[in-house]
Amino acid sequence: MSKSHSDCFPSITLNLPQQVTCQGTLTGTVTNNGFPVEGAEVTLTSSEPSDVSFDPNPAITDENGDYTSSMTIAPDTPSTAILVIASTEVDNILISATDFTVGSCPAIMETIYITNQFTDNFSAIDGETNTRITTEDTQSKPFRVAVTPDGQYAYITNLNSASVTVVRVSDNTVIDKVNVQGGSQNLVISPDGQFVYVYNIDAPSVSVIRVADNKLIENIPVEEGSRQNTFNNIDITTDGRFVYVTNTNASTVSVIKTSDNSVQTIIAPEFPVAVAAGEPNSEFVYVLSDDRIISVISTSTQSIVDTIDLEVETPSLLNLIITPDGKFLYVIGNAQFVDVVRTSDNTFVSSIELPNANFSTDLVASLSSEFVYVTANQSLEPFGTLNVIEVASNSLIAQVEVENSPQQVTVNSSGTRVYVSNSDPDSVDVIQTSDNTLIAKVAAGGNGGQGIAVTP
Repeated sequence: MSKSHSDCFPSITLNLPQQVTCQGTLTGTVTNNGFPVEGAEVTLTSSEPSDVSFDPNPAITDENGDYTSSMTIAPDTPSTAILVIASTEVDNILISATDFTVGSCPAIMETIYITNQFTDNFSAIDGETNTRITTEDTQSKPFRVAVTPDGQYAYITNLNSASVTVVRVSDNTVIDKVNVQGGSQNLVISPDGQFVYVYNIDAPSVSVIRVADNKLIENIPVEEGSRQNTFNNIDITTDGRFVYVTNTNASTVSVIKTSDNSVQTIIAPEFPVAVAAGEPNSEFVYVLSDDRIISVISTSTQSIVDTIDLEVETPSLLNLIITPDGKFLYVIGNAQFVDVVRTSDNTFVSSIELPNANFSTDLVASLSSEFVYVTANQSLEPFGTLNVIEVASNSLIAQVEVENSPQQVTVNSSGTRVYVSNSDPDSVDVIQTSDNTLIAKVAAGGNGGQGIAVTP
């Protein structure tokens, strides 16, 4: 499918996928008399300039003469034949290559939910237009929000009213309020979408809500947590068999067997603050303690089978995630570093510095496991950032300035958008991942933006 300018003297090739849906990768090579040309600037243009963009553009050839660029097609673009032209200059000779592809990208049909904790409401935002659809009341201090896997319902914890607000996504209407127990702070939804597990920090307990009828079916006692710990303190395994809760003040982890809601307790290193249970085979769960220790729990024995010392003096470790492919753990804390652990041998591999950051607030991985997104801010001056880490190289590849007080971050299922909640001003920042640019700031219609979630 590729065509070249010439096989004599300077030459350039261009290779495109036969079809590109929203995003694809193009490649090519520049040579001179059969030898690779390093450092050539390859400019990329298309027959649909308003709907197609390239990053980087120009693309720079490496020591092998090869260049690569990401081709992004704008949302709401129907199936279209697209001509792409790659051109450069070698020894003052202009050369070019052309190739065709069929490109398309459906409209971004998703809804973003943000909780406004100081005005006791939530807002729904249209992902296609990046405008606020509505703002609706909840109970006292709405904190976290999660959407069922089928995209039909959003569940919101209300920290100061011991309740959960249920929202119907189709029309963003509050359809129910489920009374739970004190301090409903965080929640997870089972992978099959049948149950919601609500962590009640003040009780302490986990309430189980049946999605089919929004009935509270059980309150499961756990041990003492900490209201100051607002991070990933509850998680569910990928197969849905177990829910794990970090009992920070008790220095234990509660394990709930979802088949019968029985509970088991594991003694953990002092002050466990976060848990990552998303390992794809559901074999291991990782618990972060404030003393820079990660405990590796075997789900088959519900015992700690390994510990990982992070080796760096990062104070007040707060949160961790596991990439969806299960290969890496990423850890943030009250510092300007993100620590990385390889799970194949439970080894600390690197510490990534975030410029202009005193501490991180949240992190999330793309479903493709290609990128990790970390929100951070400054304590000495008003400055917030979204930091983009490339997993393959474990390096910071972009830092996007957002509002001054980023709280939570989420990424959509297609990996094309990242959404950041901000508490001051109460808003949502929208970042386009193809070039890591801030494309919209949406006023959230309340005060104290906190939890954020996006429909599948």
